[in-house]
Amino acid sequence: MEHDSMAYENPWRPNYESVASVVWITAGTVAMGVNQLSNLPEEPFYWMGGICLVMAAIRLPQALRLYNLQRHLKGRKLEFIKLDVLVKYIKPKKKAIWLGHGYVWENRHAQRVFEILKRDWTSVVNNKENTIGQTWIHGVEPKEHDVYQDLEHSEGQNLIVGTTGAGKTRLFDLLISQAIMRGEAVIIIDPKGDIELRDNARRACIAAGDEHRFMQFHPAFPESSIRIDPLKNYTRVTELASRLAALIPSEAGADPFKSFGWQALNNICQALEMVDDSPNLIKLKRYLETGTQDMVVKAVESYAVKHLRNGKEKVDAFMKTVGSTPEKQARTMVQFYKTVIQPVSASSELEGLLSMYQHDKTHFSKMVANLLPIMNMLTAGHLASLLSPDTTDENDMRRVTDNKLIIQDAGVAYFGLDSLSDSIVGSAIGSLLLSDLVSVAGNRYNFGVDNKPVNIFVDEAAEVINEPTIQLLNKGRGAKMKVFIATQTIADFEARLGSTEKARQVLGNLNNIYALRVIDPGTQEFITENLPKTRLKSVMRTQGLTSQTESPLMFTANTGERLMEEEGDLFPPQLLGMLPNLEYIAKISGGKIIKGRLPILTN
Repeated sequence: MEHDSMAYENPWRPNYESVASVVWITAGTVAMGVNQLSNLPEEPFYWMGGICLVMAAIRLPQALRLYNLQRHLKGRKLEFIKLDVLVKYIKPKKKAIWLGHGYVWENRHAQRVFEILKRDWTSVVNNKENTIGQTWIHGVEPKEHDVYQDLEHSEGQNLIVGTTGAGKTRLFDLLISQAIMRGEAVIIIDPKGDIELRDNARRACIAAGDEHRFMQFHPAFPESSIRIDPLKNYTRVTELASRLAALIPSEAGADPFKSFGWQALNNICQALEMVDDSPNLIKLKRYLETGTQDMVVKAVESYAVKHLRNGKEKVDAFMKTVGSTPEKQARTMVQFYKTVIQPVSASSELEGLLSMYQHDKTHFSKMVANLLPIMNMLTAGHLASLLSPDTTDENDMRRVTDNKLIIQDAGVAYFGLDSLSDSIVGSAIGSLLLSDLVSVAGNRYNFGVDNKPVNIFVDEAAEVINEPTIQLLNKGRGAKMKVFIATQTIADFEARLGSTEKARQVLGNLNNIYALRVIDPGTQEFITENLPKTRLKSVMRTQGLTSQTESPLMFTANTGERLMEEEGDLFPPQLLGMLPNLEYIAKISGGKIIKGRLPILTN
């Protein structure tokens, strides 16, 4: 039956059509029965039976339609599917993402919800099952179908919002498994360290025929963890200092401690680059704690060899009479730079290192006091070998990789940050990984993309999000990077980034929104304000009574009904707090509104 947008519909009234159908069928049956049992003329009974049959045929479809609509208010059973079943869903549409079952949410659904909410909806629904949320929200539409989203539309970046237990991780399972089946690179950053999320990703790799694609990083399980250098990829050396300085807690925008820490890190990184040594966390920590005497000697000598004629001989001649202590050698090298190198080929990078070396030691230690604890956290215990891998150690057989290599090999990397055990360290690791991904994205954006899509999934994004992540969301599409970030509330972003404006900057780069059950009013308003408004119909009933002054006993009465329209929400905010687990409302593909429900992936 086609929906008439101009008609007023109240499907939650008693099913009078079913009563009428029963009455007409009963009347026809009685008529034919009397005809059989009596000797009266048959023709009137045939006419009566025919009329009853026609009326029943008219009313019965109406009754069935109303019954079908009302019975789905009780909800549908939870669906469990295996990976082989998932393959059947995605095989017909290889350039689309399957998002479970659902339908396009339209004006008629908003009208049906409006009709339920304006009355005692508990009597309408009559659902005695003890379920989380209200199943009737999805049940206002009896027909559902497989929901798909074009792959290219997901490149517009994606936000998943939902409270604890609403189904964010299960949606991740669905999206991750499909990306793996497509043979694309997948990077999962999970602060909590959800075991099911990890295992489902591994099973998807097995189902795709290449278990070797899967790798995991987890501080709590160092023996089975990969080793990865979060400082491996960069275009400019200054990026490395920015990544680590961003971890320094700061109260104000122009923090002198943060600026000094950045300068110190940059000087060391520039010096390591000069001597053709790769910066890592252990090296940076060592030079910050023990001083840069050794680095000064190596850097000046390396610079002299590269930029002075017979530089090596000049250095050796200058160092002949110097003692063997690192301090004396460093002071001599400073003098060598000022007298021999600076007049010929000055270097601002080298001068920065020398200035730091000559800085007052007491004042230097005070200025980097906020930086050193961070460096200690990232290099303590097993993290030293996990985040600063030694590729020359033949006894360590654990896999060594980096984000660029993972992407090139279409790998599947699960990063469990163990934030429940140590939230500060987990947050720092996640921020470094995201910053490294930003650098990889920048490289792909600037120098060309090999057309290999990359899928980045960040659960509990507020734990790890930083300013470079905003760049990733902004430039990710050009780098063929699809980012899916999940959070519980919008306020989490504001608390993490320090301002509402920066939080809005993050949200402004997210074109697709998937909202599961949300109980935070601010987040509810954010979701629904991104949805269009609609017109809702209602019936206004009037009645009046008038009498004449001259003849009080003479009066007139009137009653009437008027069909009214008013502007309302296409999806009311309060419904977001009433959604059952694994049900969502989504705005995807440039404005299409989808009401859907998710299955649970099993072994």
